[in-house]
Amino acid sequence: MEDAVKVIGGVVLTLLVVLVAAVFGGTIVFWLWPHVVPDVLVGAVANGSIPASILWKDAVMFTWLCGLLFKGGSSYNTKSK
Repeated sequence: MEDAVKVIGGVVLTLLVVLVAAVFGGTIVFWLWPHVVPDVLVGAVANGSIPASILWKDAVMFTWLCGLLFKGGSSYNTKSK
């Protein structure tokens, strides 16, 4: 029973760390997006492929998605036995 509590506690702690990192990173993305993206990706914004501004919730979700995608690729063990 104690092992299950440790596993559940570890999962909850991991989720909290990921949530805090996504909120912090998403806030930075939210602040920078309207100043950087329309100037750098002019054609994509003009075509409507990328929005010129985003909501804070969307910035947090974007950060969380990028974190999952980039972290997932680095978790593989590349050492040969």
